[in-house]
Amino acid sequence: MNRELLSFYNLTGLPFTKEIQVDNLQKLPSVETSLNKLKLLIQTKGIVILTGKSGTGKSCIISMLKSELNSGLYKVLNICHSSIAILGFYTHLCHALGLQTSTRRGAMFRGVKERILSLNRSNRIHPVLILDEAHLLSNDILRDLRLLTNFEIDSCNALTVLLCGQENLTQKFGLSILEPLANSITISVSVNSLPKEESFSYVEQRVTAVGGAAGLYTKGALTLIHQASGGVMRNINTIANSALLKAYLSKSAQVEAEHIQSVIQR
Repeated sequence: MNRELLSFYNLTGLPFTKEIQVDNLQKLPSVETSLNKLKLLIQTKGIVILTGKSGTGKSCIISMLKSELNSGLYKVLNICHSSIAILGFYTHLCHALGLQTSTRRGAMFRGVKERILSLNRSNRIHPVLILDEAHLLSNDILRDLRLLTNFEIDSCNALTVLLCGQENLTQKFGLSILEPLANSITISVSVNSLPKEESFSYVEQRVTAVGGAAGLYTKGALTLIHQASGGVMRNINTIANSALLKAYLSKSAQVEAEHIQSVIQR
């Protein structure tokens, strides 16, 4: 089915899959703004929070950020297993830094701190710790993050931390036990849903990236996609992909509003 669909619309691949190269990720104005704020964090060094509803493109922004970091200047430590206990957290961190693990939290904590300082001083490499799904992190881990970033009585910024999660992440920082971490946050970046014009551009750019025509989706179809998705990228992908299949099955040269309507009314 996919092969026939691609041939019918002269596409080299499906436009709305998860498997998209970093080079093809969309740098829409709102996405570019969030990315620039994160790059500023890397330059100033500190702790940042990146929040947004599920599917708004946080992972895409992190992927773009990682691709733009010079590997000779930065070492990215990416931990995605956010629901782990604190001993598991240090185990993952030790693996990322090439350190031996231990059954003792204190030993791993000291080893991590020493390696971070060594990377900065001996190798002139600044570690960047990225914690995805950070809203699932335990308070113990969040509390220790402040200690991990405290070097030489807070006079040295040897580690940058990026906490990426859903909107309820910020609610955690109202807890008194996390006040030291909350006071240390350098930048807070919120990823919002795409406005109408950017929803249109997003769909058209995803289509042209695989060799399709920018007008494959009619204006009426694009309007309905934006309204039904709320400007959330993941929802746009789901609706646009399903509507493309509908259009193909009806042998329509374009994806029309009626195809979108049939998808969203299911």
